[in-house]
Amino acid sequence: MAETLISAYDIGVSFNQRTVLRAVDLEVSRGEIVTLVGLNGSGKSTLVRVLLGLVQPQQGRVQRAAGLRVGYSPQDLELDPALPLTVRRFLTLGLSRGMAADNERLQALLDEVGAGHLLDSQITDVSGGELHRVLLARALLREPDLLVLDEPLAGVDVAGQ
Repeated sequence: MAETLISAYDIGVSFNQRTVLRAVDLEVSRGEIVTLVGLNGSGKSTLVRVLLGLVQPQQGRVQRAAGLRVGYSPQDLELDPALPLTVRRFLTLGLSRGMAADNERLQALLDEVGAGHLLDSQITDVSGGELHRVLLARALLREPDLLVLDEPLAGVDVAGQ
């Protein structure tokens, strides 16, 4: 039996008196691929944020496996254009000392997602599609047990998808 990484029970979320999620149950086990499909505004990103603990549900509960490492690539990320931050630095922000990444590893991850030429670029200078590739590399860098991708192909060209 596969190890359960995350479970959600009877999740309910409302914003401004509009119900976004009602009585949602979900379980994700190690090695499983789960795809959330629905119309724009149907609550997919909200459910992801609830699972990650970024949004508190008004109803229900979420259980995560002890020590669960999550890699998350959000749908949108707004960065201050005045912030001097290279892709290299962005990738390593928030890494614990035990997860330090050398330049070879960073380069290999960027190469893997098709963004190898961006390591020393300013993060605010990369295109939307390139940013999604960098976000994926950042999520993978943490060697996650659970990889959560919210619209990972948004802005990525057809060949790159």
